[in-house]
Amino acid sequence: MAHAPRTPRTSVIMPVYNTGERVVDSIRSVLAQTDGDFELLVLIDGSPDDASDRVARFLSRSPDARVRVFDNAVNRGVSAVRNQGLEAARGRWIAFIDSDDAYRPEFLASMHRAAAGGKSDAGSVSGSGAAPETDMVLCAHRIKAIGEETHRTRVRVAPGRMTGREAALRLLTDTLTPYVWDKLFRATLFDDVRFATDIRRAEDALVVLETLIRARSVVVITDPLYDYTVDTGGLTWGHVTPIEESDRLVSAMARASREMPQDARLRRALASSTTLTYLNNAQQAMTIDGSRVTHDLEKYRGRIAWGDIVRTLRIRPALGAAALAFKARPGLYRGVYRRYVRRAYGISGPSESSKASGPSQPASPLRRDR
Repeated sequence: MAHAPRTPRTSVIMPVYNTGERVVDSIRSVLAQTDGDFELLVLIDGSPDDASDRVARFLSRSPDARVRVFDNAVNRGVSAVRNQGLEAARGRWIAFIDSDDAYRPEFLASMHRAAAGGKSDAGSVSGSGAAPETDMVLCAHRIKAIGEETHRTRVRVAPGRMTGREAALRLLTDTLTPYVWDKLFRATLFDDVRFATDIRRAEDALVVLETLIRARSVVVITDPLYDYTVDTGGLTWGHVTPIEESDRLVSAMARASREMPQDARLRRALASSTTLTYLNNAQQAMTIDGSRVTHDLEKYRGRIAWGDIVRTLRIRPALGAAALAFKARPGLYRGVYRRYVRRAYGISGPSESSKASGPSQPASPLRRDR
């Protein structure tokens, strides 16, 4: 008699593209978790390097029944393979990891402890078991550049508990991280949510918004449980998000927000989110020379509305001021921004990216650490 597949506590979804040199270390970081009740779904997205061979060799030497490998011959993009992972996941909770990053050993244990209303190692959680049932947990993350010994820790909101819709408003105002990899999700949040395959930049922000709106309670802890690797040599100057894609993202965020109370606070939050989207994408273009780039900048400048700038100034003064400067003096703003990127990222000219997302999600200086 056949036995039904085991239901693990957590399904960890790892898309893999062009990260052969680091993917095994990422897998090891998951297998080293102090909470071992998980399955790891390794989804190789038609990677052109030797990532598939490296994963196979590692698992042949160190087999682990908790690891399931999906070796896709054709590249479909990070959104498509994350959706593949969601379809295959058996866990009651969902977590994500990029294949060139790493979990700290206590990532899963601390996140589950916070979800249950306990304390994490560094950040206490307000409330008790009587609080609304937690559907999502968010942790801090450490950012480290390849070849550097130092790292910095990032968390955007104080530790504690909030409703999902309060967290959604914070996401829209960029005061709560828009990534999926620093979070633990109750699996039921994905019953009718998937990654948009026609949005290649900030697609995880849309999924985070949709799941936050559905979440009853969200817990934030300040433990830096996720190590995010920055490859400064691979940051791209050459990719500019098509304005049509940015329009799709803005429209999708607005549609998702219709499930929230349509009040002045939401209108200001959406204005801030829209302004940030177009300003970030304009900043991509600012690092490139050429007449077409000037045309792209004008299109992005036209998308940033004066009314949105006014609303943004009320809740995010620095962002509103940056948008105002770009709208009023785009040439001056571009020069200042280019100098900032050279200083902050050490990039001296156009380069090709080797970041893990594949050709359907190019990296940019602002993509994940904005």
